[in-house]
Amino acid sequence: MPLLPAEWKLCLPALPSLRLGSCDRGGAPCVCRALAADVQPDGRMLVLLAERAAPQVVAALRETAQVALLATSPRTNRTLHLKGHDALVESAQPGHAELLALRRDTLTRELAEVDGFSGAPFLEHWYGVAVQELVAVRFSVAGAWNQTPGPSAGQVVQLEPGP
Repeated sequence: MPLLPAEWKLCLPALPSLRLGSCDRGGAPCVCRALAADVQPDGRMLVLLAERAAPQVVAALRETAQVALLATSPRTNRTLHLKGHDALVESAQPGHAELLALRRDTLTRELAEVDGFSGAPFLEHWYGVAVQELVAVRFSVAGAWNQTPGPSAGQVVQLEPGP
């Protein structure tokens, strides 16, 4: 299984604005806001989202296992685009609450710094979800791209060989 390079693993916690997408068997795309993402010790990605806010995405992931994640920093606009073909949807676990809180705090700070949205009610709406209402999507990274605006936009991120 290919692995995300160390530079991007370290950078991922600073990319708190997340979009997760999939497509159904007919190829129709769907996308949602994801709430947290992290690289797991085995190199797979973990993404948390509220199922009630993304029923089409969750259904498509279960149907096709195709996944795309876009992670961005609102402050710097640094952006990573990941794709996978083996997405699994599981119930979130109680331990995921810590990751959710960390990513909420990071996004809250960035939005306050950039857009002046300190204490914005939409953040409570997005993150005011009990862990038992979340799903955890796990997938192996099959491809990665640096989508940060500038001369390197769209450049392939070379994945490292896995064990």
